[in-house]
Amino acid sequence: MRKRTLTGIALALAATALALMAPGLGSAHGSSVAPLKVTSTLDGKTVLPIRIQWIARTNIATSKVKAVDFLIDGRLGWVEHHSPYFYADDGNWLVTTFLKPGKHIFTVRVTTTTGPESTDTTTARVVAAPAPPTPLVGTWERTVTAEDVKKATSNSPPPPGRWEIRIGAEGWALGTGHAPTANSLRFDVAYLAHGNLQMRPTIERPPYPNDGNGGFCEDTDPLFTWSVSVDATSKTMTLNPSGHDPCGDRVAILQGTWTRVG
Repeated sequence: MRKRTLTGIALALAATALALMAPGLGSAHGSSVAPLKVTSTLDGKTVLPIRIQWIARTNIATSKVKAVDFLIDGRLGWVEHHSPYFYADDGNWLVTTFLKPGKHIFTVRVTTTTGPESTDTTTARVVAAPAPPTPLVGTWERTVTAEDVKKATSNSPPPPGRWEIRIGAEGWALGTGHAPTANSLRFDVAYLAHGNLQMRPTIERPPYPNDGNGGFCEDTDPLFTWSVSVDATSKTMTLNPSGHDPCGDRVAILQGTWTRVG
């Protein structure tokens, strides 16, 4: 019995050794490490909605990820260094209103700390952005006062002075001084029933970085319902949060009466 047992053990050890020497199973002739792979929530889509969360996922540990780049038509739109890998910051959306209707190329590129890279590309069509309600379209101005600034909740409160909003199909473009520039803060707004709006996070777009990256608050701006009214002459617009908007900087700038420019 002892001889047969030892023979069985010897055969098992030999089989194990052969398996380890087989290509692709961890011997000098191969490796059991899976190749770097990246996928995204756009995979398989041929048409994108106006708003979609674009999230990248990899098959390696986050400690080995150096950066995750998001490119639109070959132009860098966002960079993430920490999981979860969201385009436009955690919890935000890819809002396609800044793109011309038609096909566009969306690429995720993962770079590792050891050098290898992997990409995942989706070609999908975007649709035309719907126009906002006609009474709101145009450029509006308001003077933000020192008292308004006290409503801010971030470590970098907005400066008092003249602010402008340009409202169009892309979203709301906000800037100080005169007409908002190409790099002004652009944020997404959903138009609800009964004169209500849903204030949404910023619309991030290439090139990255630009002066418009970021939002009102230090983290991704929360969704919150506001009311809007335009007077009978269409010359003034009044904005108010429906309750306590936790993003105080947004309140400091937007709450109040705006006057149409031009």
